Amino acid sequence: MLRHSLACIGLKCAGGRVQRVFFIRGRDVGVNVSPTDSGCESISGVLDSLNRFLDGEDVPFDPAVLDFRVCTGYQRGVLRVVMGIPRGSTMTYAEVAGAAGGGPRSVAGALARNPFPLIIPCHRVIRSDGKPGGYQGGVDLKVRLLEMEGAHFKI
Repeated sequence: MLRHSLACIGLKCAGGRVQRVFFIRGRDVGVNVSPTDSGCESISGVLDSLNRFLDGEDVPFDPAVLDFRVCTGYQRGVLRVVMGIPRGSTMTYAEVAGAAGGGPRSVAGALARNPFPLIIPCHRVIRSDGKPGGYQGGVDLKVRLLEMEGAHFKI
């Protein structure tokens, strides 16, 4: 688990790969980094990278540590597009849909169930009107992440 002033994060791992990154609500802040499941020992560096990311660093995450078998085929396509959004940039749900197929609502649904938030930067996908839209970690965190990255959006 990672306790950071912006968010508390947990990992679910198996076979040395991350199967899920999840936000833990209602925890005290502070920093405490340690693997949460057996099978995470070999990738505990992911938690360190997440901590540095939340501190505002430009951290390159390695998608090889992610277990994409937990995703649907459509969701994998959406996540591939979102992985390509550079830091400080955004795409709208409609733009992601144009690149991945489907419609803006199906993209929003796939991202609402993104098993790898932060590592796959779904916070960089915003509404067509320039407003942030929803986020698993809460809209306040999404806004803070976008501001840290220097992205342009409307509040």
